[in-house]
Amino acid sequence: RCPRPSEAIFGVLRELGGPGGRALPLPHALAVLGARGFTPAQVGAALDEYQELNIIHVNPARTQITFV
Repeated sequence: RCPRPSEAIFGVLRELGGPGGRALPLPHALAVLGARGFTPAQVGAALDEYQELNIIHVNPARTQITFV
């Protein structure tokens, strides 16, 4: 089964965070996700969704993603 775009995006973010990763730079994540074919709208929606679920936090300057 093909995951929803937000699930696939979260999976990529977890990969980029590495084992035990707590944070990663958002610009790097956006570049990787764009290269994998995700649109900025899909990425934005996924970030919003997972922030609402309190799984990730994007800092106000939108430079870093932190896993909660």
